[in-house]
Parts: sequence; structure tokens; C-alpha cells
Amino acid sequence: MIRNLKEVKDNNFDITRSADEVRSLSFNDHVCLGCGICESTCPVEAITLNAIAIDARVGFETYFSGHDKISQNIKEAPDIQRISIDENKCVLCGMCSGLCPVDALVLTIDGTPIKEIEAYPHYNAFSEIDDDECIYCKRCEAACPRDAIVIERILPNRADLVTGEINVDEEECIYCGVCQELCPAEAIVVDQVTGEESIVIDKDKCVYCLVCKKACPTNAIKAICRACNYGEYDLDPANAVVKGNSVIDSDLCVYCGWCEGVCPTDAAKVKKPFEGSIEIDDEKCQACGACVDICQCNALAFPVSSGPGSRMEHVIAYNDYCVRCKACAKACPNDAITVLRTEVDHTPINSTTWKDALDAIKD
Repeated sequence: MIRNLKEVKDNNFDITRSADEVRSLSFNDHVCLGCGICESTCPVEAITLNAIAIDARVGFETYFSGHDKISQNIKEAPDIQRISIDENKCVLCGMCSGLCPVDALVLTIDGTPIKEIEAYPHYNAFSEIDDDECIYCKRCEAACPRDAIVIERILPNRADLVTGEINVDEEECIYCGVCQELCPAEAIVVDQVTGEESIVIDKDKCVYCLVCKKACPTNAIKAICRACNYGEYDLDPANAVVKGNSVIDSDLCVYCGWCEGVCPTDAAKVKKPFEGSIEIDDEKCQACGACVDICQCNALAFPVSSGPGSRMEHVIAYNDYCVRCKACAKACPNDAITVLRTEVDHTPINSTTWKDALDAIKD
């Protein structure tokens, strides 16, 4: 006997069938791109892509990211379930799971995801960061539109980068506080309470820039930077190296390529599941912003304003960061966006059904 059970929790759900083998289909809405591949390839038409175009524009602000200072949009994710699955129709074949480019749908057989079963095809897509080349600058972390990257870095001690000496002649010090106000490292604390005057310099924070010495009106501060005056003879370059590690959350990564695009050392590498192109018809585009809202790759954005009162005539697309998911094209009310998939990179397949489904994804 086959039983279909559905449990709804927020926008995620699970469908489980019990038979000789246990099959379970899970859907993670926060990962879903809204591409509609699952809907178009489901052999029993059990999946429906919901209306994902956003009626009300969510708030966004512009920031710059990438080598060419490309304008990007920070926006709140809309609380809209992107797909619905009819559990009475679903036969748990795994087609939707195998063809989902971001693993939002995961079919397991006896607890094992089909992505880990050799008989089922999957996309040849990956993202990685080479820690041997990474300098932990965090540019990829800042640029990632899905917050899929976490860079943990260990900074060197200040004492290993600069050395010097500093002290205060309290007979000359008038506790005016000028040094405290000017200290860029916030290493000086002056107490100006009458009868309790004092000055303390935190040598763990001091960078021996000599600003306090030059500004002191009574020449009470004596300081010297050894590295500046005598060279870096007593500093070990190895102690100045920034260390750390990088982590990419595979459940959130959509292979957009922003990390690779902004990495100054070519430590980040991305292989997308689809090759192709994206084009916007400027005559049809009404700059409504539906495509910008739905794109989870920051591949679409409004151009930076040229001046007060300037009107954005249309959005712009960044082909290098588009994953060809087509969610933007489906959301556009004016059919102004054309996304083409020319190549689909996947593992070898023997099933004609799966081959036809993969071929159907291409334009």
C-alpha cells in the first residue's frame, strides 16, 4: 500500500511514500529560485509554479560590488511560496529533484538523496575557494547575494606589525586631552577630573604613529617608531600574515559567480550548470522592478542614478552573474526578458526519459 503524507511547515514541506523502499520528497522554499524547471518537466503535472511576480516593490538600496563597481540591490526576500505540489498526483519519481539546479527539491530513497546515487544524473556544477590562494579579504562574503559564504579570519597582533616606545612625563603633562582626541587607535585615556588627573596609554593598541607626540602642547609625550626610523629589522614577515578559512554553504549557493568575479587572487572558482545568455528589450522594459525583486543572483539591477529626478528607463543585466534560471523572464509582465540555455552540463545518463527531460531544458 502506498500512502502519501504531507506536512506543511512554513513554506517548506515533505511528501513521504512507504513501500518496499521509503521515498521522501522535501522542498526548501528559501532555496528555490522560482525557475519553473520542476513544473515544466514533471511527468504527471503535479507541480505548479505560483505567481512569483511581486505586486508591491520591496525596499532596496544600492551598493557597489565587483571589480567594476557594479551597482547591486539589497532587498528583503518576499514571503511567497514559489511552488505547490499536488501530493495526490506526485509519484515521487525524482525528476524534479534531479533537475532542480539548486537542490531546493530533494528526493531521498531510504534516506539517501538521489544526488548521491550514481544511477541518477546530476549537474556538473560547483563552487569552491582555494584557501592556499585566499587572502581572506571578505570581498566574496560581501558580494554573495545569498549569504552563502562565511570567511573566518585571524588577524596578526599589532605588536608583530610595528614596534616602538612611548611614555609620558607626567611632570610636564597638563592632562588637556588633546592626545586622546587625536589618537587614531583610541589607545589613550585621559582623566581630567581635578585632583584625580591621570593619563594611560594602552600599548597593545598603540601603533606608534607619533600623532600624540606631535600634538602635545607641552612636549610631555616621548615616542619613537622603530619600524619607521630604523627599518623593519626586528619584525618577522611571517607574523604579519592574515590567516583563516572559507566556507561555502552548498545549500544556499546558486553558482552565480559573484565570488569569482570579485576575488582579487582568483581563489574562488565557480562552474554553472547552464550556459547561455540573458537579454533585455529596452523598448518593452517599463522598469517595474519585478525581475530585480525575483532574481536571487543580483544579475539584474537598476543603473545608478545620473542625477536628482532622473528616471530609470530600464533595468540592466549582468550576463556573467546570471544562472539562466529564467525566473526573471517568468516574472516580467511585459515579456521584456529573454534567457537562453544553450548548454546543460550533467553527468552521463542511460535513461531515455531523463535524457529527454535534460534536453528539454535547453532552448
